[in-house]
Amino acid sequence: MDQNESGGSSPPDAGRSDRPLGRGLEDVSHVFLSQRADEGSPDPGGGRRSERPFPREKDPSSTVLLRAAAHVTREQVAAALKEFEGAIEAGLTGIDAGIPCAPYGEIDFIAVDRASQLTIIDFDTTSSDDLLIRALGHFDWVVRNIPNLRRMFRGQSINFTMQPRVVLLAPQFSSRLRCVARQITRPHIYWVRYHFVETPGRAGILFEPVSAE
Repeated sequence: MDQNESGGSSPPDAGRSDRPLGRGLEDVSHVFLSQRADEGSPDPGGGRRSERPFPREKDPSSTVLLRAAAHVTREQVAAALKEFEGAIEAGLTGIDAGIPCAPYGEIDFIAVDRASQLTIIDFDTTSSDDLLIRALGHFDWVVRNIPNLRRMFRGQSINFTMQPRVVLLAPQFSSRLRCVARQITRPHIYWVRYHFVETPGRAGILFEPVSAE
């Protein structure tokens, strides 16, 4: 006997055809069925169902790639030293620049440290052993011209009873230069290596104190 003629109620899936779907449709049918189910499901909190969130974008990397500057001029180094003098040594304050001291050329900078000690700052843009010779000549000139420096820097808080010290800056110091430095007990020399790098928008500089050992 036919089920429809029995007077029984229609089964729940009476409206759905049990015939198999065509080739390929069986594999994707769940996509359409799930979409229809989502469209008909209300928001648990009531009201309109919230839209599906967009895929979360990956956070940008916090790392910045730095490249060594192709060429550095003395003007760039001098400007950086004036701007970041405290980065070389805490409490170091420049008081003059380009001081002529024939026959030794010019002292790049004269500064005072936090102990009120006069400090000679010389730098180079290459790894040159001549930097040490030049600085020692400047030290000799300063020691022999203390009375003149007293007049030049009248009003500055400088303890002239203390022997001047020397700060040398260069991109690199040769092994030969550092061997010689181990034998120098006077004056006290503070060695600083600097690196110019290209950053987005402007150049950057890194000061790296190094040991003479």
